[in-house]
Formats: sequence, structure tokens, C-alpha cells
Amino acid sequence: MKHLSLITAAILAATLALPAHAGGKKPAQTTTRQSETTNSIGITMVTIPSGKFIMGSCQQNDKEAILGESRCLNPDRDARSEETPQHQVSVNAFQMGKTEVTLGQFKRFIKATGNAQLISYDFIQYNSHGEESPVVMVSWYDAQAFINWLNEKEGGGYRLPSEAEWEYACRAGGNEPYCGGNNLNAVGWHDYNSDSHQHSVGGKQANAWGLYDMSGNVFEWVQDDYHNSYNGAPSNGAAWGGGENKVLRGGSFSFNAPRARAANRDSLDPATPFNFSGGFRLARTLP
Repeated sequence: MKHLSLITAAILAATLALPAHAGGKKPAQTTTRQSETTNSIGITMVTIPSGKFIMGSCQQNDKEAILGESRCLNPDRDARSEETPQHQVSVNAFQMGKTEVTLGQFKRFIKATGNAQLISYDFIQYNSHGEESPVVMVSWYDAQAFINWLNEKEGGGYRLPSEAEWEYACRAGGNEPYCGGNNLNAVGWHDYNSDSHQHSVGGKQANAWGLYDMSGNVFEWVQDDYHNSYNGAPSNGAAWGGGENKVLRGGSFSFNAPRARAANRDSLDPATPFNFSGGFRLARTLP
């Protein structure tokens, strides 16, 4: 960064300082039996089995409700048009990050690559809740740069999940409104329980496949381009191109409960960090 004042330089130095155990705090224990691997910077990946699921949501109208009829599987009163139509997707086995990428893990990338330009005033301000909190104020392109660095370091395979993989992993074989259950307070940080900031990963209940914070805490970039419906979407779990903006999933500490639903979708220009509550979670292709 250019023309840093002594105060700003001191803040930057503190922000980049790494404790010896950065990224080393283990999330709360879970009873999941999914297999896990942990890489050299402390990112734990959970193996997600192959399978099929119904992606998206559907809103039952008043007439259907009165008649006891519905076009929907598990009608959702908060469903939005961009979450429709519901459709079946087949997903191959892959790995998913047990948690979002943390500030401590992202700082390793910044130090290793000399990418100090990422440390803006906003980055410093909004990443002030500890090494184990998910990193925020990162664009889709920033996430890709991190992934490129990690693949060089770890031998490849890391990427952002496709939108279908993200929702499949979130639902973990169930149909609850949130990633891990019906009670958002139990599984995620949102606007009513977060005190307006992100929290250390793994502090809430995991879903059935041992993944933490997929509902709430921070929004997560996925690989796909945004489309305003699922008409024409791939049915094989692949990322969907052909658009301009990129998709974010999962809601955040600063948004309400409907935005933390398993089906909720948001979008943004890939060069723009999502407000102050956008981060990312890794996927990895199995050998």
C-alpha cells in the first residue's frame, strides 16, 4: 500500500502477524463419520458422498394451501423466484471445507505471496474478530487467487464448490430449511444472535455431514455465474457459466433468517467484496 502513515503501518503489521498456531483451533466435536483430511495450513476437508437431491425451493400459494394441494416438495413460505424451479441434481463425491476459510489461513496466503494490497482499511476494520473467524472483505477473484496459491503449495485439486455441490453439502441428505436443522440459532450466526460481527468457526452445531457455519456467519462464494432462475441449470452438479455476476450462498451474521436458508441465493460482481460479510469455503476434487 502507498504512503502508509506510521499508525496505519503498525496496524498492518499487527494484522499480518501470525501466531505459531494460526489456523490450528479445532472446531467443536461432532458425531459425523465422514472421512476428513487436514492440509499443511490447517484446512480440514470432509469427504462428501455421491448422491442425488432436490435443489431449490418452492412457494405454496394460498389456493393450494386451502385445498391441501401443492406443486412443491417441502413448501417454503420464504421461497424466492430465483430459487425455482425445484429440480433433481446428481452430485459426484468430492471434499468440502469443514469450515469457512479463516482469517489466520488467509493471512498465510497474503504473507507468502506479498499481496499486502489486499489489506485495505475496510479489511482491517472488518477482520478484527480473531484468527479463527472467517475472513471477510474478499472478492471472488481474491478467493481464486488464494486457491491458486494453495494448489501450488498442496499439489492441486482445491477450488470453489459449484452451487449445486454447496447446496447438496448443506442439506446433507435432509430437507430442513437451514444447513443442519430447523433451528437457525442452533446452527448459525445471524442478525439476531451475532452482535453484528462474525464469530469463530465451529462454534455452532454442525450439519449431518460434519460441516459448520453453512447457514450464517458469512456469505460464501461459489464457482457459478448467476442466473435469475434454475431454468436450464446443469443436472450433474457442475458449475454453471454464461452470466456476469457470481453466486454467494449461506447468509451471514448481518442478515436475517430467510437469507440463511439452504436454498437462498445472492449474487455480486466477482471483483467486489460482498459488503463486510462475504468470505468463502473450499471444495476439493477427489483423485
